[in-house]
Amino acid sequence: MPLATYASWSLRDPSIGAPEQRVSFECSYLPFPRTTEDRRKSSDPRKAIAERYSNRQDYLVRYRRIVDQLVDEHWILKEDASLLLQAGEREWDEATK
Repeated sequence: MPLATYASWSLRDPSIGAPEQRVSFECSYLPFPRTTEDRRKSSDPRKAIAERYSNRQDYLVRYRRIVDQLVDEHWILKEDASLLLQAGEREWDEATK
């Protein structure tokens, strides 16, 4: 359940020079705007978190459904599910604060 765009690249920080060049093997986390108003202010074409999920509970229900599906499909171990669910809660709280 995305709360951001995860890119397989990252632009260089201007402080180290050549900001238009990519940094190899360093990923970017580009959070979605929190609200529609935030999205419009920043001209971000991506849907805001509030446009994707009605609230924290909606997000966590969907997140749990995906985790359960991944356990059923043997992509993750059942014993790891609770840690992933805790991570989902933390990620929501960080992305929406």
